[in-house]
Amino acid sequence: MEQNLPFDLDALLVFGKVVEARSVSKAAALLGMPKSTVSRKLNRLEADLGIKLLRKNTHQLTVTDLGEKVYAHAVKILSEANGVRALVESSRQEPRGELRVAIPIFVGIDYASRVGATFLRRYPQSQLDIRLVDSAVDPVRDGFDVVFGTGPLQDSSLIARKVFDLELFLCASADFVRDLGDPITDPAQLDEVPFVDFGFTGARKLTLVKNKRRCEVAPRPRARTNNFQVCKQYILHGLGVGVMPTQIICTAELRAGTIVPVLPQWRPLPLDVHMIYPFELSFSTLISAFYEVACEIISENIARA
Repeated sequence: MEQNLPFDLDALLVFGKVVEARSVSKAAALLGMPKSTVSRKLNRLEADLGIKLLRKNTHQLTVTDLGEKVYAHAVKILSEANGVRALVESSRQEPRGELRVAIPIFVGIDYASRVGATFLRRYPQSQLDIRLVDSAVDPVRDGFDVVFGTGPLQDSSLIARKVFDLELFLCASADFVRDLGDPITDPAQLDEVPFVDFGFTGARKLTLVKNKRRCEVAPRPRARTNNFQVCKQYILHGLGVGVMPTQIICTAELRAGTIVPVLPQWRPLPLDVHMIYPFELSFSTLISAFYEVACEIISENIARA
């Protein structure tokens, strides 16, 4: 086996991150490196290979044709490195090592912190890096071992394991409903009132279900946010009808009557939340242990609510 590579393997992976971010400064932030270190590694890689990988000016960064081909190999090398890491982890009885996890903001800070604390207490040989994100991420492209996400997989090389169904319901503040005058009795009326949209997944139609009936509406949001706590405050301030999860977040307000259900016989489709990771890490004991904790905490949250 050839041991003396003509270039720094770490620099190749740094180059891959720069290509994905299309920015040296953004890549440096994602890697937790000084921008000067990233630039130095790129310059050294180009010198070692004897080719130009990137074209840079004050406004943009582009990849040369040969650089695109080198990048394709860099992605494969990163995938193989993850496979080696997972293979080593699976041979150990107790999960150990670092796990990099991306959790959408909508899942909640309380949930993320409880999962993280429980995992770290239970597995003292592990290290955990949780990042709360406000947009969809890819575990391979964005350098995570695990990401939480919704919707169907777009990449067959990934594995998705459902952690929980986020049950949803329509609601508004009691004052807002009282001030409407005419009660909302039909889903079509949602198009005529201010709407507070939970917008993590972007603009979308809202599918409501009543027994075996389904109805699609497309209310125009007055406000959109990717955080349920912010949604709740908008609703409490009487800014419109919104969609909220039944678990935990609105329990106190529903009991106090400050938030009331709207069209309670119609239910939005639940939001399926999956834990997504590369196929190469499918036998990682760290990931299996984290999945078990994630499921355990959501069960506790539902029971607590």
